Amino acid sequence: MVNTLLLPEIREMLAGENEAELEEFCSALNAGRTAEFMEGLTDSEAWTVLQYAAPPRRAEIFTHFSEERQISLLSQHDPSEIAELVVEMAADDRVDLLQELHDDRVDEILPLLPAADRRDIQRLRAYPDGTAGSLMTTEMAKLDEKLTVRQALDALASQSEFFETIYYLFIVGEDDQLRGVVSARQLVTALRQPNTPLSELVETDVVTALTTEDQESVAVKVERYNLLAIPVVDDARRLVGIITHDDIIDVVREE
Repeated sequence: MVNTLLLPEIREMLAGENEAELEEFCSALNAGRTAEFMEGLTDSEAWTVLQYAAPPRRAEIFTHFSEERQISLLSQHDPSEIAELVVEMAADDRVDLLQELHDDRVDEILPLLPAADRRDIQRLRAYPDGTAGSLMTTEMAKLDEKLTVRQALDALASQSEFFETIYYLFIVGEDDQLRGVVSARQLVTALRQPNTPLSELVETDVVTALTTEDQESVAVKVERYNLLAIPVVDDARRLVGIITHDDIIDVVREE
């Protein structure tokens, strides 16, 4: 059911181009609640309201819209504005969404993205639908085994906002070979000996998924071992991404 409680006020703010109040509306509530109050707006009105939110907040609200509305919005508005939104979305979410758009529309958006984001999207889109590769995100806490506990914490402090989750810290060697995992709790506990290398803390018995593995098989592993995230590796055991429990929930619903 559409929540109409604030619709008159939102439309009044739009009619008056009330920047201060629209910015406050976009930032004051939980993002999910903000999206809920926008359900009764037309696509054009909703898109206009989003433009008053800071880019990260705009993407956060946008992800709470229904998939149908997300696709509709991305299909009809200015490609440069869409590119600004897509950059702020989680890697796996934006790939899933772009897969639903017409190829011509995607071709308009991709050149407007930063090169690193464009390459990441193209790489993830190359995996067949229904595989671990198509489901994973590349936004993960990946740390070199040679780092000390202190260095690892410093690295996390500067990068954690870009990670999907930091419950698990995935430890790699040369050429991103997956060595194992260290939990965030282990890392904090090890602060009593800050010069300890991660290679001495790593748990090497790690459940993994292959990029080509069927998503249902991955879901079974996550459920069986009660994982919050599972690392995805290629045939050479290079760490290429992770799949988090929320994505697995979506798989279970789909299956």
